[in-house]
Amino acid sequence: MPHEYPCLKQGTAIMETVEGFDGTPHERIDCVETVAAEGCPFTNAEPPPGQVTGMLGTYCWYRGKYGNALIRALSGLDMDDYSGDTDDDNFYGTDEDGLYRPPEACVALADQMESALDEKGGILVASEAGHTTDADVTDEAKFAIWYLRWVAAECDGMDAWF
Repeated sequence: MPHEYPCLKQGTAIMETVEGFDGTPHERIDCVETVAAEGCPFTNAEPPPGQVTGMLGTYCWYRGKYGNALIRALSGLDMDDYSGDTDDDNFYGTDEDGLYRPPEACVALADQMESALDEKGGILVASEAGHTTDADVTDEAKFAIWYLRWVAAECDGMDAWF
């Protein structure tokens, strides 16, 4: 998810008041209304196909676990082989708590993913449990690369929520 929401930075977010779990009111971004008012920098950027976003009613939250599966696939591993998630080459943070990935780390990961995709001839076919699924996930990989560059440029990097 974005480290800083660009709609808040730009002053285009439409806010709504909701009741918190403890009964106290608080404000949050109303993504539907913000998009309708053309104030959402994410949707205004016209993201490419392959989106794995929209968690919890947002448009700009990316599903990092799926991004990690794409990284594994780009590395020649099964998408469900979690042994490949041991370094900073993933959608978690690079800080001590694994919660924040700064812009330069987002760009570096995008570059790494783009290079790996190029080495595969620009096409990524998924495999799971040691078998090719014949699922073409090229658009999803290209979107992940785009998203990393977008959060680097527009959001001061990204946060992980897990």
